[in-house]
Amino acid sequence: MTTPAVIHFDGGARPSNPGPAAIGYTIEVEDWSDEGSDHLGKATCNEAEYHALIRGLEVASEKGCTEVDARGDSQLVVRQVMDGWQTNEQHLRELRDRARDLSEEFETFEIAWVDREENLRADELVDRELDD
Repeated sequence: MTTPAVIHFDGGARPSNPGPAAIGYTIEVEDWSDEGSDHLGKATCNEAEYHALIRGLEVASEKGCTEVDARGDSQLVVRQVMDGWQTNEQHLRELRDRARDLSEEFETFEIAWVDREENLRADELVDRELDD
């Protein structure tokens, strides 16, 4: 039996970049949903975006999802994971590789860029963490 999931992920650093950072993600499956957020400490926005994707993939895997459609508003992360853009910084390559490794645990995996308006709940979770 397949369990398809849609993951929305977001990360941010505020008030500076790098600065205090947080992640947010949502997972939607036909008969359940989950969401989470967390502080990262000091990080860049790009690092936070990667950490949000990774955490969403980890939770989806733990819950037994077999198909994942990941959606985020970071073109950099989406395109680097899809191998469309080079990843020049070593620490981002490591995060990209972790996300790719996790994506291989699923029968199917797709990742797409979406407008911020389509990613509002994940963004709200980031804001909530950074406002606390």
